[in-house]
Amino acid sequence: MFGALNRFISRLDSDSQTHQSKTPRDAAGFHVLKNTNQELAIEPWFDFIVGINGRTIDNPDDNLFATEVRNCAGSTISLGIYSAKGQRIREVYASIPADPPNLGLSLHWTPLTATEDVWHILDVSPNSPADLAGLLPYGDYVIGSPEGTVKGESGLVELIEEVCST
Repeated sequence: MFGALNRFISRLDSDSQTHQSKTPRDAAGFHVLKNTNQELAIEPWFDFIVGINGRTIDNPDDNLFATEVRNCAGSTISLGIYSAKGQRIREVYASIPADPPNLGLSLHWTPLTATEDVWHILDVSPNSPADLAGLLPYGDYVIGSPEGTVKGESGLVELIEEVCST
């Protein structure tokens, strides 16, 4: 009897681990590039809108998204927000003003894998280049450089070595 219970619990554990795995390679959403709405808890560069009013957004047509927002003018909508920092989806509620009916966001359709490699700064040595640049431990993240995004586990090291050798 306990063997069956243990197998059932193991199956539940493995199912929950499946849902917490990495982002599917073909998943995409509206990448938040700018947020001028102080009341909206959405972080530019790290957050993607992947759902609206309980539905997954699977069409890159920004006109469809804008139409849905306009149709909800004067009411509240729910947004599914994927965070590149925690690689989780959360729900955010946003009030849409009647005039003009917009969110105050600049968006761009982007694969979620664009920010798959997010480096959280945990330590900064005094007087190091990171310290001189103003990086803050536990507060800053690296997603790329002016040369492009950082890809893979060795991407940050390769970028640093490339910059130091020039």
